[in-house]
Amino acid sequence: MLASISFTTPGAAGAFLQPVGEGVAILTTSFADAHKAYDSLGRLVAAPSYHKLETQLYAEYGLLDELTLVAETNYLRFRGSDAQKQAAQLAVLIEQAKSRTPLHLPPGVGEGARYAGPGSQSLGARVKLLQLGPAIVSAQASLRAAVGEGRKFLDMSEHVQGDGRLQIGWPVELLGMPGFSEIVVGYRSAGQNGAEVRAEATAGLRPLDSVLLLAQGFAYFTPWASGSAFTASHRLQLSAVYDVTREVAVQIGARAALRGVNDSSERGLIGALWYRF
Repeated sequence: MLASISFTTPGAAGAFLQPVGEGVAILTTSFADAHKAYDSLGRLVAAPSYHKLETQLYAEYGLLDELTLVAETNYLRFRGSDAQKQAAQLAVLIEQAKSRTPLHLPPGVGEGARYAGPGSQSLGARVKLLQLGPAIVSAQASLRAAVGEGRKFLDMSEHVQGDGRLQIGWPVELLGMPGFSEIVVGYRSAGQNGAEVRAEATAGLRPLDSVLLLAQGFAYFTPWASGSAFTASHRLQLSAVYDVTREVAVQIGARAALRGVNDSSERGLIGALWYRF
């Protein structure tokens, strides 16, 4: 819905869908790191740190009047902490000395997790269900896939996931500024700790015709996981989108974890280039 409405007047008919034969592509790069995590009681504790760089290409295309195709691909670079590298290497050498074997330090000992390569790929469709006055209700279903080792660094326990969501959006006005609100509820299979129930909320305002201010909340939890496998996450993203032309826009913003259970306390920055075709 954000991709559909960013270049248009909030509340226009079919805001959730792209016009037939038109679409939008968004190239996003984000950098995030984490030095702490939320434990099983939701307390913020020290944890192994990591750094993550992700580049994502997302696209929507209006195939029919009430059917929009959506697709996504990304590249991921993940680097875990080397804080225990020297201690781990020393432990290996001590064991070799005790067993009277030649001292040899295998490559990679003590290094944090490493990955650089394809992330997830997804393909799906969004359909308009009904219009309730100015509000529009739609549904979206997608298949997500990851190849090789990439899924270990994503929220995927299997190579293929199903993602379904129901969303409702409506126009708003605040202090004379036009805008919109959106609420999404969804289900995603095969997360790292089981199937997930997801919720998202987005609010956008245009203080100027060419500027869109966005506040977005993302949350999920694993209702069917028990004990130490239960996971919950709540994150916030604030950003601004500037329309350079009718076709091109740029976005900058920041995101942060607000709370969670068995989840990292991640923080990061994002930048994106939008192109409407």
